[in-house]
Amino acid sequence: MGLGTIFSNIGEKIRSFFSGFSALSSLKDKIKINTKAIIIIAGALGIIIVLLLILSIVTRRAAKLQEAADSAMYIEAPIIRERLPSEDFFLPYEPDFVPDILLEKEPKNPWDETDARPFWTDPLEGNQGTWRKRIESGIDSLLERVP
Repeated sequence: MGLGTIFSNIGEKIRSFFSGFSALSSLKDKIKINTKAIIIIAGALGIIIVLLLILSIVTRRAAKLQEAADSAMYIEAPIIRERLPSEDFFLPYEPDFVPDILLEKEPKNPWDETDARPFWTDPLEGNQGTWRKRIESGIDSLLERVP
């Protein structure tokens, strides 16, 4: 495909492109367009665009004025230098030893039988048959799985 074939096809493509617009003119004839409605809509869009432009110009100008006022305020304000004490930067002195544990009361001796007796109940007392059946059923279920 050379340049000659590309340029020779351009004329045909342009003709086919413009022939598509003739279909639009026939479509325009089929659809009756109210010209007053189009003029009103176009005018409303134009007014909206003009108002948006005015709004952007006003906000940009206000932002520039505010920026200029802020920069002028920083230039006129004197710089105040305070001397900070060195205690603010360093931790206070701490001793090198750790004090012993200070208990509020003496620890209780380990429990003996008399301390535990009110909380202990013998599970076999009066329930020996129930516990025996439970243990035997557990053993039976284990032995059933053995090959």
